[in-house]
Amino acid sequence: MPITYDAIKHRLQPPLDCSEIKDLRGEYFHNRLITNDENTDFAGCLFYHCFPSGMPNALEINPAQSEKDVTLKGADLEGANLSIADLIGADLTGANIERANLGGANLEGANLEGANLSGAKIIHANLEGANLKGADLEKANLQMANLQGANLSIADLIGADLEKANLEGANLYKANLQGADLYLANFSRANLEGAEYNSKTIFERSNITQRQLNLMIFVENEIVEV
Repeated sequence: MPITYDAIKHRLQPPLDCSEIKDLRGEYFHNRLITNDENTDFAGCLFYHCFPSGMPNALEINPAQSEKDVTLKGADLEGANLSIADLIGADLTGANIERANLGGANLEGANLEGANLSGAKIIHANLEGANLKGADLEKANLQMANLQGANLSIADLIGADLEKANLEGANLYKANLQGADLYLANFSRANLEGAEYNSKTIFERSNITQRQLNLMIFVENEIVEV
């Protein structure tokens, strides 16, 4: 059976960065990754399924054995059904989300840097402000997705379906858009510098400007020898 949102939602809390926090005495933490904790006072704290363990003067219950137990960083979510999931701010760095269903999911501010979303279904999803730097979106369906302000720099969107997608203010620096379907896409204020496209890239009825096109790189289609 495919992985569901209920199976992973306990791993969606953002890491607790203690670099600027000196006093957390008496607090309760559940399913959290704790970082930069060397100079923080955890006396009297209760940690349930957190990582790392060994906090001085704190009570720890069922400590996590690794970072993967409390985050989705690098997780294998291939074929997962995450439709309508609340993934706001989720750390999915390097995760494998190949062929997953993210239809209607809210990924606002999520970190998908280097994630594999090839063949994923992301229809009507909200990826506003998400970081998809270097993500593999080959043949992914992002039809009508909201990518406003998203970072898609150096992302591979070859053959992706971004029909009616909102790319307002998005960063597509050096992204691969070869063969992508961008029919009716909104490119207002989008950065397309160095992005590659070819004759199979569909810009029909999108609002891409000539200035944006001038900053892009046209790649000749490969000649197939008969």
